Amino acid sequence: MRDLFRSLMKWPICFLAWVLVGTGVFFALNAAGQKGWVAVAVTAGGALIMTAIWFILLKKHMADSVAQLSTETSTGLEERMMQLANPYALIGENGKIVWRNEAFDQMLDDYGTDQMVLTDKLGDIFPDAERFWSRWLEQEAKDGDENNEAETQPEAVAKAALAAPDERNETPYRHYLSLGDRVYAADVRRVESGAGFATLMLSDETEHLQTLIQLRDEKNVSGLCYVDNFEELLKSTETEQHSLLSAIIEQRITKYFQKYNGITCKTERDRFYISMDAKGLRSVTADRFSLLSDVKTIKLGNTTPVTLSIAFGCDGENYDENMNLARTAMDLALARGGDQAIVKNPEEVEYFGGKALGEAALTRVKARVKAQAMRELMAGKDQIFVMGHNFADNDSFGASVAVYRMAVSLHKEAHIVLNNVSFSVRPLFERFETDPDYPREMFLKSADAEKRIRGNALVILVDTSRAVMSDCPALLEKTDQIVVIDHHRQASDSVTAILSYVEPYASSACEMLAEIMQYFGEELEPNALEAESIYSGIIVDTNNFADRTSARTFEAAAYLKRCGADLVKVKKLLRENYTEYRAKADTTCRAEIFMDGYAFSECDAEGLDSPTIVGAQAANELLNISGIKASFVFTKLKDTVFVSARSIDEVNVQLICERLGGGGHLSVAGVQMKDVSVEEAMDRVKETIKLMIKEGAI
Repeated sequence: MRDLFRSLMKWPICFLAWVLVGTGVFFALNAAGQKGWVAVAVTAGGALIMTAIWFILLKKHMADSVAQLSTETSTGLEERMMQLANPYALIGENGKIVWRNEAFDQMLDDYGTDQMVLTDKLGDIFPDAERFWSRWLEQEAKDGDENNEAETQPEAVAKAALAAPDERNETPYRHYLSLGDRVYAADVRRVESGAGFATLMLSDETEHLQTLIQLRDEKNVSGLCYVDNFEELLKSTETEQHSLLSAIIEQRITKYFQKYNGITCKTERDRFYISMDAKGLRSVTADRFSLLSDVKTIKLGNTTPVTLSIAFGCDGENYDENMNLARTAMDLALARGGDQAIVKNPEEVEYFGGKALGEAALTRVKARVKAQAMRELMAGKDQIFVMGHNFADNDSFGASVAVYRMAVSLHKEAHIVLNNVSFSVRPLFERFETDPDYPREMFLKSADAEKRIRGNALVILVDTSRAVMSDCPALLEKTDQIVVIDHHRQASDSVTAILSYVEPYASSACEMLAEIMQYFGEELEPNALEAESIYSGIIVDTNNFADRTSARTFEAAAYLKRCGADLVKVKKLLRENYTEYRAKADTTCRAEIFMDGYAFSECDAEGLDSPTIVGAQAANELLNISGIKASFVFTKLKDTVFVSARSIDEVNVQLICERLGGGGHLSVAGVQMKDVSVEEAMDRVKETIKLMIKEGAI
């Protein structure tokens, strides 16, 4: 190439010399008085000939040189690629290897893989290559180069690499391929000049991944363990057995977590702090916290089983955040009735256990304390707004009436937010509407309530603790002065309240409010209509005192009876019309049995005033069939499918509904699914049941 340029550079010098000579001759001839145009013509002709010769030679030599350079470069590049330390290959559009370097062959030799011809596919080497190659082609056709570059940035690669080799979180552009006991990161790029071809470079990430996995496994998690009923256990055992009972409980807890590399520290006589690594926590969750059932076998004369509440916080930025997550999880576990474990990270919550219904406390001290706290809060407010869940039932309506009476007894402006009046609630609602003793503004729609609320207002949420389930979620955003009174187990998205009274053991919110009213103040005494409204809520939620009742349920009913509740009137108010009765019967008749123990049916909402209530009643009826463990009734309203789930004592339907975004009680739960058909909703529930049975969750 250097000789070429030397030879080509002689021609411009010769050309310049020729022009200078011709110019000199031209001036000389003119000075002699002779014709100079002959010299010009000869000079121009010679210059033209020289230019043509130079161009022809230049083109020929340049073409030959470029071809030679390209050949030399290609050969050099191929030699460099062949000698590249990383396995490198050129892949055709069908996933076949069309070229590979020496490192690629050496990789195959190291693992005893037979040498293959160049037309063999990646899948012949890597068992998991076919899936990643098809995904890459699909993503290439969809996104192009821009997304390719973005996804292969170090941040994306690191995120994928944080997973274990058997749990890798791959992207369409960065994959991990296994060969023997090694794991290779596969970086694939499209060849611009060759349609359908791509380059594949592998890098051994085994040690790197193992280090990341070890770091992930060794991350600290914080845990808390409380004995739910320690005082009751001591009361039910002999005095000389107290120390032994406490020692056995501590021993069971300590030994269980020691199996998973955990350390326990007793902070109080019924409370423990637990420190362990993330790997141990994964093992504990895989075991589904069998400690919860193990401690129930402790028998030293105690008439009630030992139950624990366990909470873990993980994936926080530091130890302090993990501890805060654990405390939040423990609050949630206790609010849900105890006897369960909760694992919480900054993004989600996972529940374990909780298969037993919480027992009612023997005393009503808590109800008295909550009543006094509510009175103080309400006394300092100018407005009181009370509301229940959307599509209010008798329990939600009766509880709202109870709170309204409490607010009026303090001479406060009070309103009940109620958007939809169901068939079962309508008789009571109309009696309030037509009674001159009650103002027209007693009941408000959501829009009116949002306009009326002022700064010094208190919002009381009853029969639900979730904003999305309330009759007016926007009202909860207008104030941070919120009280929650609920008998359902709390969910992770429960409202943040300044006063929360959540008792999962209670039969109904009306039962809880009936107890609070007895301690609210001497000036408070509900009239007959209010007592009947509250009583109807207890009747409906206990299925005529057949489900989830305790001694305190009957005490609340007795109090309402003393206040003037007419049981005959309540029974008449709760009678169904013929259309709804027939719809319930049709729903029961259309039921299908799933897995020999789960009843599924659809309630047709057409022509029904309260289709969701009819669906719930039909779910209760299906439990009367022998062999049915749980029932699920699906009701479609507009774009939402309402699922009513019921059981007796064999299946915790609350856990099933929580997996689907709902919640409730062990035996009474529900969930709402938007933008799905009834068939799709049924399939989701069935798949969830199958998965939970496989996991041992139910």
